[in-house]
Amino acid sequence: MFIADAHCDTLYEIAIKGIRPEDCVVTRARMVTGGVGLQTFALFAGRQGTQGTPYADGVAMLDAVPELGVPVFTGDLPDTPPQEPAGIISCEGGEMLQGSIDRLHEFHDKARLRMIALTWNYENEIGHPAASGPEGGLKPFGIELLREMDALGILPDVSHLNEAGFWDVCERAALPPIASHSDCRWLCDVPRNLWKAQAKAIVERGGFIGVNFYSNFLKSDGAATLDDVVRHIDALCELGGEDVIGLGSDFDGIERWPEGLASPADFPALLDALRRRGYGEALLEKLAGLNLWNLLKRVEAKA
Repeated sequence: MFIADAHCDTLYEIAIKGIRPEDCVVTRARMVTGGVGLQTFALFAGRQGTQGTPYADGVAMLDAVPELGVPVFTGDLPDTPPQEPAGIISCEGGEMLQGSIDRLHEFHDKARLRMIALTWNYENEIGHPAASGPEGGLKPFGIELLREMDALGILPDVSHLNEAGFWDVCERAALPPIASHSDCRWLCDVPRNLWKAQAKAIVERGGFIGVNFYSNFLKSDGAATLDDVVRHIDALCELGGEDVIGLGSDFDGIERWPEGLASPADFPALLDALRRRGYGEALLEKLAGLNLWNLLKRVEAKA
């Protein structure tokens, strides 16, 4: 079964924190064990926002791509999902672009960006994060950026974006919004999760929601389990999300994960938990990876 993951922070661990590739959570060996065919590797802008060095860090992460040990698609995707581990590149934290469309083209020309999380946890030139509250929509550069992303076929990632910015994306972007690594706020009330109305909007627009494995986003008290991940998937399916739900592990960016789901090698355990819940194989194939793959291919065809 083809498995795809919409978000991890492995490149930041390697290039910025100096972690050896073999000591990261996401490794080629664990991808092979877990059956992961496609991993989205994020260029993370860093924990200081615009006060840090997001552009330089982004360049350093791109330079570290060969250290991942898997091929990364920087051109068109193949016609069929890869059977061996491969990667694509995203951006997490639009401050990396320094308010410049030229910077967008620079990164896209080098890496073929598939999605951009417009903010991380700090305000930037694009908009406001969920961490700062619901008010304050996209800024003028954010609106300009969306137009250019539409033209290039780069999906707008609303994970970390606040509510006003989310609805601006829904109104102004031609491409569907995605939440690469977010959970259900009506099940776990933290600002990083999606309200039901937001999840419905993504479903209605044919976007994507990658369920995040961070325990604090899955469960408000105590350690999360595989059943908590299933609970969030159930809730999204109840909204009609069978064609938009997938996986957004956040591996190498989280310090707490569900028991039994600590690395890509454990993806089969999650699939087995969903089988026990009554999920059929056709739906499992969608959730495991085909929903993300099909969206990427549709967007690529329009770019």
